[in-house]
Amino acid sequence: MSNIKLIALDMDGTACVFQKGIVEGNIQPIISAQEKGVRVIFATGRPVIISLPEAYKVKMDQYNEYFIGFNGACIYDIANQKIVHTQTINNEHLQLLFKLADKYDVDLWCYTDNLDEVIVNFDALGTHNLECNFFTGKYYQYRELPKITQESYKCLAMNVKETDQFVKEVRLHGIEVAIDAAGTAEINAPGISKYVALEWVAKKLDIDNSEIMAIGDSMNDYTMIKNVGLGIAMGDAQQPLKDVAKDITDIAANAGVAKMINKYVLNS
Repeated sequence: MSNIKLIALDMDGTACVFQKGIVEGNIQPIISAQEKGVRVIFATGRPVIISLPEAYKVKMDQYNEYFIGFNGACIYDIANQKIVHTQTINNEHLQLLFKLADKYDVDLWCYTDNLDEVIVNFDALGTHNLECNFFTGKYYQYRELPKITQESYKCLAMNVKETDQFVKEVRLHGIEVAIDAAGTAEINAPGISKYVALEWVAKKLDIDNSEIMAIGDSMNDYTMIKNVGLGIAMGDAQQPLKDVAKDITDIAANAGVAKMINKYVLNS
């Protein structure tokens, strides 16, 4: 009999095909797990509000689930429609990021702490339009603002590598950086990760770390895959995840999430 009481699912490349909706074959197994009493949450780098329709498809609102957005910087209570925990990039660090981005000619996209605006230092609508799929709010140009007064849930630095000086200098300040296979750096406040947020949720639900299953594919999933009781990497996950995972499943398009829920929770 499975001892899994909480399942944490990354969205893009895991429960969902990249930047699309949840894979059809994953829907019923996620619902069935909740019907069995297992808690299921999304833990994603995506913004919270724009991603909630996917949570509704699998009835997370009906089962009073949490939603971890911005790589753990924002935890949202779906049923009660409110933010319950946040940890943002502070204003000092946000200003530093834009100065470093200018210094090293890096395109930077930062979600502010009001959920409905971003600050960018480039022509966002004309360049990195994939991220625009997740955002319908206001855009502010960094160089046109007299002063940055906001904080940020998450920043994205485009087309960078681990060896770039920009990345090295950001990390010198303790700021979290996870770089995906496409070369996008996801930047969060010091000490923030999906796993830290998952620990917060598990404590609220009185669930032990050994009773958590987490599934993901990218470096922002690394800490939760490595540290939970049952960490699972997608079939096309970045290699460091496969190296620490306890199991490896199929790719997102083939409903790899469903296969692991069936194997470890539904026993079917």
